[in-house]
Amino acid sequence: MNNLSVTKANSLIDASYKLNVQAQKLVLACLGIVDPRAEIPKTMTITASQFSDLMGIPNAHRELYNAADALYGASIKLKEGNEDIELRWIQRKSKRIKGSGSITITWSDEVLRYISQLQSRFTTYKLRNIANLQSSHSIRLYELLQRFNDKHYRVISLNDFRSALGLEKKYPLFRDLNKWVIKQAIEELNQRSDLVISYETIKKGRTVTALAFTFKQSKQMKMDI
Repeated sequence: MNNLSVTKANSLIDASYKLNVQAQKLVLACLGIVDPRAEIPKTMTITASQFSDLMGIPNAHRELYNAADALYGASIKLKEGNEDIELRWIQRKSKRIKGSGSITITWSDEVLRYISQLQSRFTTYKLRNIANLQSSHSIRLYELLQRFNDKHYRVISLNDFRSALGLEKKYPLFRDLNKWVIKQAIEELNQRSDLVISYETIKKGRTVTALAFTFKQSKQMKMDI
């Protein structure tokens, strides 16, 4: 099993974006094969074989191409101080290299700031710990928690949670958000990642306003590593 790590600036971890699970895995696979302390190349090529090996995806050619197409149409919203910023993951549509089962992506200049030459305020985790996840919500929750891995506890407002997962306009009722997103993501993470997670709701009156997550590393996963 691979021992590669993923590193992102904390502001990118907490940013608002919505990618399907394969597009998220494409980003993470690309970040896993580079050194974030160095200058990450603006253009990167990844093969279907690499994608399959890193993420455990069989017959990854079609998944790789679909992930690249989804990434082209996606944007990221984040805050820098008091400024709201929106930027693109990649600068142009990914190039498919015929006969090699690979694609070439070109990062946008803006996103390179959050994935390249990182010296402080970043989050790192092992790529293998999310490789088996099947839900994009699970991957994003994993990242949000790893941001506070030294404390094993994170409180996040419900609005910020929705924003981070790109769910501002979906599941307006908390009971639906809880049933279809929060509980399912936690169940998958408890089964397929290196974390054991529980959570409580924080209310103002009868209205849920925040989520409090408590998490620790799974002893079983430690034994497997």
